[in-house]
Amino acid sequence: MQRLEELTRSLFATLADVKGFELSNTSPRAVAVARPGFVLDPDRLAATVRAMATLWLAYLVWIYVEVPGGAGFVMAAGPIGMMLAYMPQMPVSVLFKPAATGIAFASALYIFVMPQLSSFVGLGSMIFFATFAICYLFSTPQQGLGRAFGLAMFVTIAGISNEQSYNFLSVADTALMFVLLFALLALTANIPFSARPEKAFLRQLARFFRGCEYLMTTMRWDLTMTPTRLDRRRQAFHAREVATLPQKLATLSKSVDTKVLPGTTPEQVLVLTTNLQALAYRMQELMDARANPQAQLLVRELLTDVRAWRMKVQEVFQGFSRNLAAGPADAFRARLTARLEHLERRVEETLNKAAEGELSDRDGEHLYRLLGAYRGLSEAGIEYAGTAEEIDWSRWRESRF
Repeated sequence: MQRLEELTRSLFATLADVKGFELSNTSPRAVAVARPGFVLDPDRLAATVRAMATLWLAYLVWIYVEVPGGAGFVMAAGPIGMMLAYMPQMPVSVLFKPAATGIAFASALYIFVMPQLSSFVGLGSMIFFATFAICYLFSTPQQGLGRAFGLAMFVTIAGISNEQSYNFLSVADTALMFVLLFALLALTANIPFSARPEKAFLRQLARFFRGCEYLMTTMRWDLTMTPTRLDRRRQAFHAREVATLPQKLATLSKSVDTKVLPGTTPEQVLVLTTNLQALAYRMQELMDARANPQAQLLVRELLTDVRAWRMKVQEVFQGFSRNLAAGPADAFRARLTARLEHLERRVEETLNKAAEGELSDRDGEHLYRLLGAYRGLSEAGIEYAGTAEEIDWSRWRESRF
């Protein structure tokens, strides 16, 4: 609550500066964040592999096959391949219409307008109106792809130079080059994994729960254990996975076509990703609470009960990573709630039999924060189980052509 009050006062002071009714130099206190250094991101690594595969295949095709466009084939494959690797949820077919529209518009100017121009004024006016028309017709953010392709096709096909020449083959070569390029991009779309949004969603969801499972193994009450450097790196990796994957899943869920997945609605997928974000927050809260030192009396008395709860939650996360659902949500809720209630009773018994002065106020604060983190994580897992039970995951795993 003290931290919340501090942040609230800082926000008020900032708003006062913006509105101009009060000047203040108050700035929020920086929160200490552990920086483990470089942590591997599997999604970025997969995007790099896909982009490099696209570029090298285009380069090899250019060397061994006489492709239209020549070196332009390789130069176009690089940026477009990186764009698709950065947005793996976007299918290659989305590029067809913008590319065809851009080629048709630029070809009409190249064939019918540019040969009639004989001065810089005419050429400059044509460039201005062509650029203005493309940017005006594709002005919304959703039409950014069409705007980019329209401008790129105009510059490529026009080929403006001091000694201008016109040849219909340059238009035909450019059009055919993009047909071959799209075929190459469709081939590399499944490198190194399937590009279907529902398949990618399943992979990332399984990775999320594998990360949760590993983080639970690091939350042991045996504080005498010193983690190795490899253990710390693995913990940093899985902590990053748990923190970042819910947002990736939320972005990916917008591309999942629920029309071909009977038993699943967009609302269910939205609620599922929201539950995952809440679960990630509760996991981070538990990790922060476990970092606080606990009184030896509490560690000695509650070691068995806390370990039993941790093993149960770890078993649940392992089941989620394999089946994505924990079976009947009511039975799962009953098991986890019973385990948590037993832990709370043991905490109460331990506090009641503690001698006067044996536990300080700080010990109690740390204990109740830890107990709240346990309850929050359990409730978040129960919420996810209830949502996941309503989704027909077998349909997601089916192969579609």
